[in-house]
Order: sequence, then C-alpha cells, then structure tokens
Amino acid sequence: MYSYQENFDKEKKYLDKIKDIIRRQMLKESDSLDQKKGRLIADRREMYENTTHYSQDFEKLSDAIQYLNPIEIQTYDYQATANRIKKYEKMQYSPYFARIDFIEEGFDEEQIYVGMGNLADEKTHQTYICDWRAPISSIYYRYGLGRASYKAPYGNIEGEVTLKRQYEIKNGELEYFLDSDITITDAVLKQALSENASPKMKSIVETIQKEQDAIIRDMDNDLLIVQGVAGSGKTSVALHRVAYLLYHGISQRLNSKNILLITPNELFEKYIENVLPELGEDNIQTLTMEELFSNIMENGVIAGTRNSALEEIICSPKTAERELLKSSMEFFMSKDFIIILNRFINYFEHKLIDFRDIFYNGECIANRQLVKAELLREKKAALPLEKRLAAVEKRIMLKVHELRGVRLEKLEKFIAQYPEHIYEIKPLARLLSLKETRVINREVSKFTRIDPLKLYKRLLCDEELFLKMSQGLILPENIHDILEHARANLGTPVISYYNSMALLALKLKLSGCDLFKDIMQIVIDEAQDYYPLQYDILRMVYKNARFTIIGDINQTIEKRAHLSGYWEIKQLLDKKTSTAIIMNKSFRNSYEINRFCLNFFDSSVEAEGFERHGTPPEIMGADSFIHMNQAVIEKVNSYRAEGFHSIAVICKSMADTVQLFNDIGGEIGAEMIRAECFTSTGRVIILPVYMAKGLEFDTVIVYNTSRERYSEADDRQLLYICCTRALHRLALVYTGEKSDFLPRNF
Repeated sequence: MYSYQENFDKEKKYLDKIKDIIRRQMLKESDSLDQKKGRLIADRREMYENTTHYSQDFEKLSDAIQYLNPIEIQTYDYQATANRIKKYEKMQYSPYFARIDFIEEGFDEEQIYVGMGNLADEKTHQTYICDWRAPISSIYYRYGLGRASYKAPYGNIEGEVTLKRQYEIKNGELEYFLDSDITITDAVLKQALSENASPKMKSIVETIQKEQDAIIRDMDNDLLIVQGVAGSGKTSVALHRVAYLLYHGISQRLNSKNILLITPNELFEKYIENVLPELGEDNIQTLTMEELFSNIMENGVIAGTRNSALEEIICSPKTAERELLKSSMEFFMSKDFIIILNRFINYFEHKLIDFRDIFYNGECIANRQLVKAELLREKKAALPLEKRLAAVEKRIMLKVHELRGVRLEKLEKFIAQYPEHIYEIKPLARLLSLKETRVINREVSKFTRIDPLKLYKRLLCDEELFLKMSQGLILPENIHDILEHARANLGTPVISYYNSMALLALKLKLSGCDLFKDIMQIVIDEAQDYYPLQYDILRMVYKNARFTIIGDINQTIEKRAHLSGYWEIKQLLDKKTSTAIIMNKSFRNSYEINRFCLNFFDSSVEAEGFERHGTPPEIMGADSFIHMNQAVIEKVNSYRAEGFHSIAVICKSMADTVQLFNDIGGEIGAEMIRAECFTSTGRVIILPVYMAKGLEFDTVIVYNTSRERYSEADDRQLLYICCTRALHRLALVYTGEKSDFLPRNF
C-alpha cells in the first residue's frame, strides 16, 4: 500500500546522501584548487625570473613561449575546477527538482533524478543526478506515465515511465514532493508563478512545458521560428535554448563564442544577464542592431537608436508628422527597398563608375573599357563589388611595380642631364618614381574606392535616378516627402535609425562581411520589431549561422505586424530546413489580468490564459494631474504594503517618464529608466512603454490612459504591452476622458 510518509522518508535519506556526496566532491575540488593555485603561482614566478620580458631576440622569445603553453593549460584547468566548485555550491541548496523511473527495453528499472547539473561518481561512474539538458531528461518534459522514448547519441531509446515525481527543495531541505502523470502539475506551476518576480529574469527549468521543451531541444532545423503571446515564456525559452546548445557543444563544436543573442536594446541585455550562469553556462555575446552598425561602419558615422526613433514617433504632436516618420521607417527597411538597393548597386557597377585610362612610363597600362569588362566578368565569382574593385586596383599597381625598373632607368637618364644633380641621381629618381606611383594610386582609387555614405546620398538626392531604380514597384503615396525627410536627416550629426540601417545594408552589399565567421547560432528576441531589411543584413553578416527567431506580432509599436511576416523572414534568411511553432498559452499574468489584456489583442492569434486567479485590474479616473499623481503614490504604497518586490509605473513616452519622475519620483523612492541603463537598485521604477517590452513586474501602474494620450490605432498595441507586463496587480490611471480602447464595464 502506498504511503506518502514512507516515501518522503526515503527521499529525505536520498537527499542527505546526495548532499554528502556534493560536500565531499566540493572539499576534494577545493583542495585540488589550492594545489593548482600554488603550482600556477610558482610556475608563473619561474617564467618571470628565467625569461626575458622584452626582447627582439627570437630565441629568447621562444623560451618564454615554452613556459606560456603549459601555464595556459594550467590556467584553463584551474578555471574549470573553480567552475565545478561554483556548481557544487549551487547544487547543495537544491540538487534536483524531479525524478523519473524508466524501464528501458531489455534492462532493469532505473531511477533518474533531474537537476541543474550532472553529479556522478568519478570512480564508479554512477550517475546520481542528470543535467536537465541531457537526452534522457527530455522524458520528464515530454511524457507522462507509460511508453516513452528519447534520442541518445547511439540511437533512439524506447521504454516505459513508471513514476514521475517533482520536488520542492529549499536550502537543502526537502519540503514536499508530488507524483504526477503530466509534465508539470498545475500545483507546481501555480506556486512558481505566484511568487514575486526577482529583479532579474528567472530560470524556468522546473516548469518547462512540452511545447517549450520542443523549442529548446530542436537540433534539426537551420531556422526555428516561434510566435508566442505575451507571458508565454518566449525569452526564457530562448535563453534555455542557448544553454541547451552550449551543453551539446562538444558534438556540435559550439562554445559561448559561437552563439549570439540579438537584443532590442542594452536595457534588455542587463535584464537577462544573470540567467545563463544560473543554468550552468557563461553568458554569451549579446548585440543590438545599433552596435552592429558601429562595428561595421567606418568614417565616424553615428547612428540614431530605435528607442530615439520610437520616442520621436510617440511624441509627435501632429498626426501627419507621426505618419511620415512611421512610413519612412517602414519604407526604408522594406523588402521593396532591398530590391532598390540591389538594382542601384548593379546600375552603379554598369553605368556610374568613372573608369579611367591609366598611363605609366608613356604607355597605357589599364584601358578603361578592358578594366570595366574584366570587373563585370569577375562578377561570376560572387565576390562583392568592393572586393572586385580592390582586385582591379591591386593588378594595376602590380603592373606599375613591374615597370618601375624601366621607369627608374629613364628617370636617371633624365636627371643626369642636370649637372647640379650629378651626385644624387639615384635618390632623386627613386623619389620621383615614388611620387608618380602615389599620383597613379590616387587616380586609380577614384574609381576603385567606394564611400557608401556618398553613394547612399547620391541615390536619395537624385530623385530621377531613384524613381528609375524603383520602376515597377508600388511606392508609398508620400514617397517625395519620405525622400525629402531622409535627405534632410543625412545632413545632421546623428543619422536616423532607418537611414543607418539602409546605409549598413548598402555597405554590406558593396563590401560583404568577414568579421563574424565564428558565429554559428543566432537567437533573435522581439523578432516583430525588426524589418525585412534588417533580416537581410543579418543574413549577409552571419552567413553560416542557424537562426532561432522569437516574437509576438501583438507587441509591435510603430507598425502593424502579421503572421505572414514570419513567412517573409523565412524567405529572406533562405535556410535549407525550417519550422514554425506557436506558443499561445500565457503563464505570466493572472487569469483576470490575462482576460483584461484580450481587449487589446489581435483576434487573428489565439491566446489561452493560465488559470491562476488573482485581483482584477483597476481603472482609476482623476479630475486633475495632481490627483492622478496622488493616485499613483497611493497605489505604489499599497503595493509595497502587500509585500511586492517589483513595481513599475509605465508611461507612454520618455518625456512623460521624466515629467512624472520629477513630480513624484522622490516621494515614492523611484528609479527612472532612461537611455540604456538598468541597475535594479530600487523596488519602484518609472519607464516608457518601449523600454518595458520583454520585462515583467509584480505590479504595474499604467500612467495617464486618457483618450487624449491613447487614441491612435497603434495605441491599442501600446496598452497591450503595458498591461501584459504585470504578474499579480494591474492598475490604469487617467484624467479627463479615459481611452476608448479601455473596456466600458470598469
């Protein structure tokens, strides 16, 4: 007969055994670390004393290298030991969170404990805990009791699950366990979701759902596209996928230097920076599109940020001005503009390059027609234009070098005719030859060197040329205003976000990019915020990479996104194998908040809430700004009194954020999020909506949701983003008339 207490006592004994093993292994590794540290210090001192520190003598430098190689190996070994100790330190508080009993066909039943890392006996090789990323651990996430299988390195393993058990272990003590026939019991998930949010994003390893696990473990597709509603765990799944890829890095030849996470801004990078170390991996590289621009572009061109573009759109007082900004961004980063750029480069190559005849030593060493024909013929090699022009320049200058001896003889004879230079014939001849070579090099570079910014300006400023390049395409009705706005911006110290992305695309199409060959996996979060041109940029920069694209079409700000946009991404990235997954279940918000958010939701995408009940959202009106601000103060104090850790006041724009912070920031002890900073030092933060994307808070107050502030079609999406940030409490405050997007029954 089943006895919970009897099983609890057995599990407690097993936990004590595991803690004892962890303690012994940690002590062993600590002793080993001390010894390795001593040897490392001694060897470094010996190298310092016995080798030359600064020398141009090759033999002495080779002596130093003989010391350096073993020291480098020792350093790596020391760091690996230190990392194992850190892992054991974390494991002793919660070594594992689940157990599955599995009978593999033809073998006896085995008990498999699943945790954040592996734990095994080095001598007997007995495994006590399996890492959650190990192949056999996938059974826990994907199957209930009964038949199950998993992919092992040596083939597909089939068998039967006879037990699924989940544990709550805190500070090394077993509090309880649950047996279940589903992947994650509602009780465990509800408890995890009911806890207050930490300042940083948390691990979701213990509550990974079946569809999330399929995304995390996908190793078959070159392109994985995920559409997930707000709160479905998209970002957490993306980071867990990174951790999974790194865990399997040995077979895939991947390490942290081979994976890149494209993030919407630096604030988001700060928010997620502690997740991967908790999952047992070092942080990977992160990059914004603005940073990519700075890494590739030259000539000191400064690009505006996406956040500054959004602020300008949101704060535009006139509808016409706002629509011009939006249509400019949409056009210059559209699929049609990619076509225009491709046509322009082809036209430039055939018609606009000012090829010249190059003469040296009285003869034509490069005929303009032959040079042009040679350049076009080499196009079959698929090299970008700039590299082919560089090859042309190199060949011409090589001919100059080959003829230089003949030219020097002629110059020496010429100088010898002047008696005053009789003792300096050779030096003067070399000097004149060098000057001639420089003149020729300048002449050649006039048609072999390309300035992308000048070329981009040429395309925009010559409207007749632009219309010729766009022939057959459906241009926006306000195309003349769009071009005029773009031209005006190019004369400013900081060029706009859309101009910088278009310029970067032109640069890459002209020059190619060989800077990031090591990147093999790209993970893009907030995929709906990027445009076709930007995916074309990523395709050109990271040619050998696989892509994981994660987004939500309901969380755009300045444009309308559709599910068809993912098909465009698939076409642009052009990968051999791809798949798309939809995550339509939200786990972040309470049931009441989730139902409220459906007022702003695109009905073309299905959404399902998790039934964790809580307090319904509040909509509070005030008769003045002073009283509205007072309502915010009272609500913040109320949330504090309830014990919530993170409280966010979300404004529509940065201008509103600054004003509110100046008015009440000191009184509520708030931190203002501006530019790209996030320190998480305060429990109350005030921030604009476009910086809140991807973040979550215990409680959210949406500031000034009046008809005046939220009346445009795009404002519905802004309200959706604001409201879906809240885990437990949501309040909306306004003065005057409330927005028509808010439900009437509140």
